[in-house]
Amino acid sequence: MKKIRLILYQKPLGIPITRSDIKEMELFAPHFVCFPEYFFVNRRLGNHGQSLHNQQLQIKRIRLLSEELNCTIIGGTMPELADDVMYNTTFVFSKGQELGFYRKKNLFFAEVGKITPGSEFKVFESDGVKFGVLICADVFHDESFLFMKENEAEIIFSPTFSLIKKDEPVEEKYKRDMDIYVRGAKLSSAIIVKVCGVRDEYKDFLQARSLIASPGGIIYRVSPDQEHTPMIIKKEIDLP
Repeated sequence: MKKIRLILYQKPLGIPITRSDIKEMELFAPHFVCFPEYFFVNRRLGNHGQSLHNQQLQIKRIRLLSEELNCTIIGGTMPELADDVMYNTTFVFSKGQELGFYRKKNLFFAEVGKITPGSEFKVFESDGVKFGVLICADVFHDESFLFMKENEAEIIFSPTFSLIKKDEPVEEKYKRDMDIYVRGAKLSSAIIVKVCGVRDEYKDFLQARSLIASPGGIIYRVSPDQEHTPMIIKKEIDLP
């Protein structure tokens, strides 16, 4: 049994990471820190805008943070310019070293025509733990989870851009969590860590429904009154 310390950075998109936040995370000594989808953006450029200069700066932020915290960073996502197109990409760094990147394969409708889908799923390894990344709408496709199972991922990190559904009952939210994330955990035989951004003046239609799911059920989920609360969620889980 391996004990793994996780941080789910549930904060608004495109904000600076403060020194006090870094200190709080450092004191927890995490193995992994995951950020929300589209966290590493320049608000002036928007979620689907990018410059090579800004892209390099954002990647450097992730690298330096992984070095300072001495852990593995799943860098939420950012718009990535490559091959003359734009991808929605997660960059993964461990203790200052780049492990690689994953480009979102299954797009959300608002990304179609702006973002190019990636071509393959990936699994990474750090400190003896195999993990994958599925970005938001990737979780709606069984092939995503079956790939993770076939490649023996123990944890799946899911940076997510979660929209408010007006007047949705709590019971419906919980049912959706079971239908998507617990079902996905069963299909993949892995722990799923979903991390969402919090609404503010930049994106005021988000709800932060961060959670951790296992094949046996929900391990952790933010309460309904925390769905608009910026939080550094610190959790220790057991891996078989």
